[in-house]
Amino acid sequence: MDEARLQPYVNLIEQLLNCPQGDEPKILQAVEELLDGKLLQVMEYSAARLEEQGDKNNADKLRNWVLSLGEYLSPQEVNIEEYLGFLQEVLQAEYESNSDPAVVYPILERHQHLLDDTFAQVLQQWARNVFSEKNTEEAATIAKVMQNLCNKIAQFPRGSRANNLEIAITGYRTLLEPYTREAFPEQWAMIQINLGNAYGNRIRGDRAQNLESAIVAFKQSLEVFTLEAFPEQWAMIQNNLGSSYNKRIRGERVENLELAIAAFNCSLKVCSREAFPEQWATTQNNLGNAYSERIKGERANNIELAIAAYNQSLEVYTREAFPYEWARSQNNLGTAYGERIRGKKANNIELAIVAFNRSLEVYTREAFPSEWARSQNNLGITYLYRILGERAENLEKAIAALHRSLEVYTRDAFPEDWARIQNNLGAAYKNRNRGDEAENIERAISCYQESLKVRTINAFPIDWATTQNNLGNAYSSRIKGDKAENIELAITCYQEALKIYTREGFPMDWAETQYNLGNTFKELFKLLGKVEDITQAITAYKQARLIFQEIEDEQLFLDCLYQLSKALLEGGYYTEAIENLKICQQSHQEKKNIKSLAPILFDLAYLYHRTGRLEQSRLYFKDSLRLFRRLDDKENIASVTIALGNLEIQIGQISQALTHLKEAEKFYLENHNRERLQEINYLLDIIQSS
Repeated sequence: MDEARLQPYVNLIEQLLNCPQGDEPKILQAVEELLDGKLLQVMEYSAARLEEQGDKNNADKLRNWVLSLGEYLSPQEVNIEEYLGFLQEVLQAEYESNSDPAVVYPILERHQHLLDDTFAQVLQQWARNVFSEKNTEEAATIAKVMQNLCNKIAQFPRGSRANNLEIAITGYRTLLEPYTREAFPEQWAMIQINLGNAYGNRIRGDRAQNLESAIVAFKQSLEVFTLEAFPEQWAMIQNNLGSSYNKRIRGERVENLELAIAAFNCSLKVCSREAFPEQWATTQNNLGNAYSERIKGERANNIELAIAAYNQSLEVYTREAFPYEWARSQNNLGTAYGERIRGKKANNIELAIVAFNRSLEVYTREAFPSEWARSQNNLGITYLYRILGERAENLEKAIAALHRSLEVYTRDAFPEDWARIQNNLGAAYKNRNRGDEAENIERAISCYQESLKVRTINAFPIDWATTQNNLGNAYSSRIKGDKAENIELAITCYQEALKIYTREGFPMDWAETQYNLGNTFKELFKLLGKVEDITQAITAYKQARLIFQEIEDEQLFLDCLYQLSKALLEGGYYTEAIENLKICQQSHQEKKNIKSLAPILFDLAYLYHRTGRLEQSRLYFKDSLRLFRRLDDKENIASVTIALGNLEIQIGQISQALTHLKEAEKFYLENHNRERLQEINYLLDIIQSS
């Protein structure tokens, strides 16, 4: 084939491998002139090359496209007899081996190229013909064999995962025709369970609708498998139902999590540790996942409940007996410790690092590449927020771990995971100490933008909102470009995030984004001086303050109150600013937190000065100066001494003013700050003239 003809095929293949999941049909429709046998040859050749290079995920993806396009290009060449022969062979093996995977899976392996939509149709038609011809007893026996085969195809690790699940779903739905609830209630209910599991894992179709279908199927199975009649099956279904509610997209997130927790707790009423240790441990792990995401109740308590549940699961899931499950629970435990509120934050982060490293003892790249990549991602996030050790080194470890994760989590093979890691890398680069700061922020912005190529508002609304908020933070800190334009971009990102982060559905995220909006509008006011900007900043801070107060997070509440006071000061609302700062002052005095108290006293001194309460102002300036001296904060010492010197000139304490201004002058001379030196010289000239 000449090179000019070959290149369009190569370009098309690259486009298919790099496009967002679900865009492939649109791409192929746009280039129908390239859909021919030669394209299939180039795809086969490219798949072989990719496999040689170790990229099995993309190789398998191309081979699946060869199968699909082959059916599209030559539908008349489909050999139904071949499909029927394969179906009869595998059903015979399923029956004679008593459903032994060691016998059935090799047959599926040899014929995986036939596991497609045609096979699903052949299976359905064959089953309907058989069920119509056989008596009830014979039909029930064949249906049982078919059900077991569908279970194996649903779990078959080779070929197209999407195709395998479609075949299983088609099979289960066909089995519901002879297995009616009235005639075969138990079999009908068991197929509903299988159908629920398949819909929960389904790749094709709308994800939200698939989860709804899973929930409906599990609920229907519970109509037969009641607690009184079938306690063990009832408990298993409750666990599956809880997992579906935990993943659910439709409905309120807060309510879905409560339904998940209720279902898991129902399961644990039957599945005791003594009677069903493995199922008990699985449900404890799932319960931990739900508590770690729970919105209702006190966040700190929910995380403690999650940690307790994970530790419970680890009592059964030991490394020796259940290495995979042990590693999974260690990974989940690490995540919970990373988010823990109670206890010392530094200690919790160290416990998280220990747990993630334990999971990596089992989750090696060779044995469990996907799980290895997930734990590397989690380890990277934990190093990002680590307190102990050198900050710069921790950030480098975070970036290294996240990049390791991307070696497995490619955009083509794992688009959702790839997008999550791009988001996390954005956070790492934004906070990075080493390298050029401006360039690090640019890399952060690029990572967030890459993440949003997969995290769309329709496909992943919550993740989309998270990354929009993070992108807003990066634009707020951006050094390159016009400052006002960057702030406008940040505001747009925050406002986009609030389309998903509603106060009712995501109160904490909503409040944090409002807080970010307040900071950004305040900065924009400083740049442009528009009254509407400081008004919007004040409104945003007040909205955030209400939530922080409701959830009783005192630190967030005080931080927000302080920033609100600064915005009120900027806007000229001095009395209200003083009221809020006094609340902050009282709290930090009680805790003897002089690092936070010193700037608050300084701001109060400034406000008292502006409102004509000069003696109060002088006392507050002196108190803040005393604290800044204890902290050895030379820059703030210089700021206070200028302000205090200015006040002392007004009240006639000239010698004290001269002493304070000379102290500030020495600092700014050493630091070459011309702007502040001009301010000091102006005040010294006033003293000289007087």
